[in-house]
Formats: sequence, C-alpha cells, structure tokens
Amino acid sequence: MKRLAVLFVVAAALLAPSAAFASGVVLKVQRATHLVAITRTNTKVALVHTNAAARLKVGQRVTMKTRTLRNGTLAASAIRVVGRAHKVHFRGLLLKRSGARLVLSAGGAVIAMKRGAARTTSSAKDDTPPVGTMVDVTATVNNDDELDEENLNPVDAAHPGGAIEGTLTIGTGKVTVVSEHLALVLNVPTGFDLSKFANGDEVLAQFTQGADGLLTLTTLSSDENAEAADQNNNNDDNDDDDDGDNHGGGGGGGDDD
Repeated sequence: MKRLAVLFVVAAALLAPSAAFASGVVLKVQRATHLVAITRTNTKVALVHTNAAARLKVGQRVTMKTRTLRNGTLAASAIRVVGRAHKVHFRGLLLKRSGARLVLSAGGAVIAMKRGAARTTSSAKDDTPPVGTMVDVTATVNNDDELDEENLNPVDAAHPGGAIEGTLTIGTGKVTVVSEHLALVLNVPTGFDLSKFANGDEVLAQFTQGADGLLTLTTLSSDENAEAADQNNNNDDNDDDDDGDNHGGGGGGGDDD
C-alpha cells in the first residue's frame, strides 16, 4: 500500500501543470492589464501575466516562477526583484519612428523608447532602419524608468513578422489591434475565422510582413488566459519586491554598468 501511495504521488506530479523558473529584465509594465514584458534571453521578450505588475518598474531584474499559457504568454505565480539593470538588449520589429521616439513589437509587447541623440540632432544623418525592419536593440534605462536607444541594428530575417497585444476592432478584410502606443492594422487572409471574436476583445495577434510591407494576420488568440493566470498569482502579494542593486541573481537581456 505504501508503494502504491508513492506511485500515486509521482503520477499526480507528472500530470500537474509544469512550472519553470526564469529570470530577466522588465522592459514594459501595463498595470491595468497585469502584464509585463520581460527579457528571456539576449534576443527574446515574453509577455508575463502577474498581479505583481503594480509594483514592478522598467529596468528591474527579476526572477520568476512561470508556466506557459495556450497563447504563448506566461503566467507567473511568483516574481522577485533581485536588482536593477542599466542596459537592456532585445530584438524586435520596428513599427514606427518619429522625431524623438521609436516603437517596436517584441514578444507581443509594444515597446516605446526615446531615440538616441545622434539620430535627432539636425546636423546628424538619420541612419535609423526603415519601419518593418527586424532590429537588434541596446537601450539604457534612464532615471524616469524609460528606455533610451543606444544602438539599433537591422537583423537579416527571411520572414519578418511580430506580435501585438491589445484591443481588437474588426473591419472588412482587416482588423485593428490598439496597444498603448500604437494602432496596428492587419490584413485578414481569406478563410480566417473571426467568429469567436468581437470588438473590444483583448487579444494577442501574430502577423507576418510581406515584401510589399503589408502586415498579414497569422494567428489570433483571446487574452482570456489572463484570468487563469490571475488565479495562479495569489502568491505574488507575498513576494519580495526589494529594489536593491546589490542583490544576487542573474537575468537575461540586461547588462549592469
């Protein structure tokens, strides 16, 4: 009987949702939707659902216990701040550039940053890659917890594309996804089923970019998984959110000065 009980415990552990420990640097915080964008490696960014979003700031280095949701985003059942990064490094798709600001899509998050001084002076030659370019980004975290571009280099990508999280508006042959810094219009391919979606839904849309620059929707998933994430985030309220720079713990995508 004792051996049988042990087997039942092992079987239950194998069937339970898997969780993993990860680390990274916070790139963006959406407090209203309990979402944060966090670097996972030197190039990748992940959207993480967490009740700790209200306490997090851009540039904080964190460790977290996460599980992957069906739409590819993460749910964190625990997040701890272990330090602060003064530089961040990630890869994204350049969606918009203006006189003083750049907007990129990275891991579903729309991330805005200030353009480097060398690109905004009247005497300087603006060598910013064109909109639609996949770029490798190095940015510094300023005193206002915002990102300042330091380096922006194009990446050779055979099939450029990205993702965006936001509010959905359905049109004729097109959808618009509105995020904090951008409204992105995506072409809907023939036969794509939008019957499960309605205007105002919070969604995660993935898209590709054609040679003509047009963006085409490839997958669309509801952000209803955020509710499941919140149900597993009760431990966040007890997490240590100390922002000391002297804590240990490594994080992908950030470099301390």
